[in-house]
Amino acid sequence: MRKRKQSKGIFCIEGLWSQDLRIGSSVVPLLDLLNLNAPLEYIHLDCATRDEFEFYLGKWIQKRYDRFPILYLASHGYASGVELGRDRYSIKELGTLLDGKCSNRVIMFSSCSTLGIDPRTLRAFVRKTGALAVCGYRTDVDWMRSTAFELLLFSQMQKHEFSGRGIAAIEEAGREIAKSFGDLEFGIATVKDIA
Repeated sequence: MRKRKQSKGIFCIEGLWSQDLRIGSSVVPLLDLLNLNAPLEYIHLDCATRDEFEFYLGKWIQKRYDRFPILYLASHGYASGVELGRDRYSIKELGTLLDGKCSNRVIMFSSCSTLGIDPRTLRAFVRKTGALAVCGYRTDVDWMRSTAFELLLFSQMQKHEFSGRGIAAIEEAGREIAKSFGDLEFGIATVKDIA
């Protein structure tokens, strides 16, 4: 369990936003801004292929990265998966790769529509991975609005411990913040949802 005052590092795997490599879109400024607010460690990795994605996920679940309990998957998405350039990776495949390895961890899908799936599929993913919470968007989202939302959500994650009660507080804060963004369809599934 991560205590409230403990920094909860972010392990970010970011997919390609454009096939034109001159376009430099990135979530790094968001991570830097979070770090300015309160010291927050993060690891940022660019990823364009399935092999890279699996390699980095394999690193994240290693004990040496326990200080980074937030997996931040920033990429294009589709209902039930993420895009890494030309490659796709489904939630089902991700669940198999992370089977039982996400205890005391949170997975944030910063991708359009990834959580636009049957709630039973999402609960099965939480159960399979053992994550405290899985969150993301059910529909397509605007880059600036979702970035502002994520900044506020990650700040809430730093304020609360990663425990049953803390995750419930983060879930409630996320729902309240989402109200300010109107059409932003944010979803979260937690361990309590599968109990």
